Amino acid sequence: MIFRERENDIDFQLHQISRFFSDMKKLVYLFLILICFTTGNSYSKGRSPWNFFEDFENEKVGRLRTNKFTTNNKGTGRKPFKIRKDPDGNQYLEVTVKDGWNVDQKGREKETTERAEFQVKPKKALGKEIWISFKKRLPEDFTHIDDRVLFFQFKNTMHIDDGKNGPLIGLRYYKNGNRLKIGGQTGGNARRSMSQKEKDLYRIDTKYKNYEGNWVQRWEKYRSESKDRDVDGTASFTPLGEWSTYKIGIYNTRDNDGFVRVYKDGELMFDYNGVTYDWRGKYNRSHIRIGLYRDRVVGVSYPDQTIHFDDFIVVSDEKTLDSYIK
Repeated sequence: MIFRERENDIDFQLHQISRFFSDMKKLVYLFLILICFTTGNSYSKGRSPWNFFEDFENEKVGRLRTNKFTTNNKGTGRKPFKIRKDPDGNQYLEVTVKDGWNVDQKGREKETTERAEFQVKPKKALGKEIWISFKKRLPEDFTHIDDRVLFFQFKNTMHIDDGKNGPLIGLRYYKNGNRLKIGGQTGGNARRSMSQKEKDLYRIDTKYKNYEGNWVQRWEKYRSESKDRDVDGTASFTPLGEWSTYKIGIYNTRDNDGFVRVYKDGELMFDYNGVTYDWRGKYNRSHIRIGLYRDRVVGVSYPDQTIHFDDFIVVSDEKTLDSYIK
């Protein structure tokens, strides 16, 4: 009896020792991961405040229920956002905008906007390097419109007393989907209405035209520079029903070493170097938004539009992003 008690006691002690070493292995593993993320690379710029990978595979098919994202909700809630599954089992996010959904008046003009955008939680990102990627697919029954349709934007916002400002970079369709405009505004005075001439001093833009199944660059303009029409950028034009991958790199800074780069399916379409934050007033936060945001003239009803999104990634450096994309 005493022998059995001692034997059980030894077994218990051996079990405790085994658990201890198992826990220690987990701690060492976590420590090594932290070392890789914090010291594996040398950074001269601040790290992205967002670092995540979302492929929607852990979501239930149906209406989006996750709390990882917020929506620009002006009455429709999460109705525009649904998780769908392809025949091969891949899950993705379907985003839809309909006539009258999340309407905003556009300035004093007789125009409104309709939107269905989602975003990660806004954070402080001034002085940070951010690399973003996502997959996008226009369904085979997608209908383009002869107006602006924005599907991505990175935006710095000001404190409410300092007014509203536009995005640093946005991706927009025009002319029934035959024009793609990439760009935004690096600065200005959001406390008052600026003239077009003032806005042009801070704009960074390029425009592409769909020509025989390829995107062909027409011009580019960086801040105070004049439009440069001596450009030769090209990129593949993705047919309806097929996925494309966008990669965006941003160094969000008041200094001259800032940058904004946009790639589509590995092809460089936009490459700006210089100041990326030059707004008067007090900086608040930065936003990364994906979805549908379109203009419309009052009294005109546009058709429903749906875009599919997948593999939404935000990290601190291009090398890490490329390892995920591959």
